[in-house]
Amino acid sequence: MISEILIRIDNDASVPLYRQIYEQLRHAIITGLLPHRTALPPSRVLAEQLGVSRTVVLEAYSQLQSEGFILSQQGAKTCVNAPPKPITTPSNKACETYNGEFNDKVHGLMQRADLPLWASTASVQPRPIIDFKHGIPAWDQFPMGQWAKCLTEACRQSTPEHLTYAAAEGSFALRTAIAALLRHTRSLHADPDHIIITTGATQALDILTRVLLQEGDQVVIEDPAHIVLRDLFAYSGAEVIPVPVDRDGLCVEQINERTTRKAKPPKLVYVTPSHQFPVGVTMSLARRLQLLEWANTHHALIIEDDYDSEFRYEGNKQSSLAGLLPAGNVIHIGSFSKSLFPSLRLGYVVLPPYLKPAFMAVKWITDRLSPVLEQEALAKFITTGKYARHIHKMSRIYAARRSCLVHVLKQAFGKRVTVHGAEAGLHLMIELESELDVQHIQRASLAGGIQIYPATDYFALHKPARPTIILGYANLTEDQIRQGIDILSQAVNLSPSR
Repeated sequence: MISEILIRIDNDASVPLYRQIYEQLRHAIITGLLPHRTALPPSRVLAEQLGVSRTVVLEAYSQLQSEGFILSQQGAKTCVNAPPKPITTPSNKACETYNGEFNDKVHGLMQRADLPLWASTASVQPRPIIDFKHGIPAWDQFPMGQWAKCLTEACRQSTPEHLTYAAAEGSFALRTAIAALLRHTRSLHADPDHIIITTGATQALDILTRVLLQEGDQVVIEDPAHIVLRDLFAYSGAEVIPVPVDRDGLCVEQINERTTRKAKPPKLVYVTPSHQFPVGVTMSLARRLQLLEWANTHHALIIEDDYDSEFRYEGNKQSSLAGLLPAGNVIHIGSFSKSLFPSLRLGYVVLPPYLKPAFMAVKWITDRLSPVLEQEALAKFITTGKYARHIHKMSRIYAARRSCLVHVLKQAFGKRVTVHGAEAGLHLMIELESELDVQHIQRASLAGGIQIYPATDYFALHKPARPTIILGYANLTEDQIRQGIDILSQAVNLSPSR
């Protein structure tokens, strides 16, 4: 009996009964268990064998017939219409080979310190009371009411063009607003036609990697640098060359020293000149000009990641690197993740004209376009002055929280703490004098109710000799900062034996 051999009914399953019969018969047909021209039982007979209504079997037969798996004619038997060759399940050997190649490609990704950024947020660890996560703006201070009005207005004024596949390069209104913003705040004269809206700055980096790099090419990055950044460039097959950072930014004179044995000079240099991540230094003007000269001499491109340049608390803001000289070899990337909120997922890239066609080709086939109504709302948010007012307000708030953090760190640790990068941005990096290793301090801190983030893995050339930690403060109140550093102090003061 066909029911005894092939079909098992589970009355408790959420899958409809007809679907269970259909799927099991389909599997038997495509794998050759039911050969071509095999006669299937009449629907009434199969229904009795399976203990279901005839209607259920008729639905299953109808689905199989509509997809071409069976042939059924009035007055004739229902027969199997099998494919010419059965489809076999992949062998264990093939699966093992694929898994091995895949694991080689992503080796180390699942072990990264920043895993919670892109993995599931579920955790077996208790949720920390105070989280010093970097790059997180103050949620409670965002003017959601004003943003909602901009969204509503964008929806009301939408046209059919806004609701279909719009221009892949992004809203012209937003590109024009960003061009004005860059002109006034970053001294960058950007033509809206050369600005592409992306799904966050990460997509801009991903597309540039696909367009510019081939296996064996060299990419210079700062050391220390974000772990995901190293993985992104390396995944393309490029050789990632870390070059140290000092108080003036990337040590340009060491690029040649690090690459003298290579056949070709680096094709790409990635920098964060406004607020180096994670150290926090600002690249000096002399070093910027030196980097531009090096790139011109070696025909290399520079990617300038301007990830949180909106917030500076000491000294004057430097112009963007791309705005210094119209050389055409600096690619400027920015986003609104730090200034507004990360889930907005809107970033942008300012491209030299000759790179736009290739960039747009990849953008078009990856996601076609970034969300349109959100772009129109953001354009309104910028052009009506709401964005500038929000940045002004948040700069005051973040400056106060930054000052509070630096003050309580000095109170708690005195000369045993060295603070880096407090002049700008939404985080700072600290080095502590302690006999404990940073992982021990992290575990003890978590047990006390705070989450801190070791910076060790960001360093490629030389790991820090002392416990080095990144502390984000933008989304914490001053009371939380005081309480958190008090817990950190207790964790650091624990003896190694404890």
